[in-house]
Amino acid sequence: MKFDPIKKKVYSDNGVFMKQLNCPYKMNWDNLVAVNEKFRKCTLCDHLIIDTAHTTDDDLLISLKENPKTCLKIDLNQHNITII
Repeated sequence: MKFDPIKKKVYSDNGVFMKQLNCPYKMNWDNLVAVNEKFRKCTLCDHLIIDTAHTTDDDLLISLKENPKTCLKIDLNQHNITII
């Protein structure tokens, strides 16, 4: 996974655009409602949030196709991300 922190855009390792981050709430991960290991839910907007540190590009693309409003949690130090 590739992330452009200036434009806040997320791409697959193959360069496929996946999502532009634009959360107006800036919620803390620990303040979200746990759904399971990978997903949490925002109480303000009711969207699911995926922890991308535990998700492959393929799984993320599938999740975003099924529900484009899904939000992403990205840590710039996670093992599966390249900053561009």
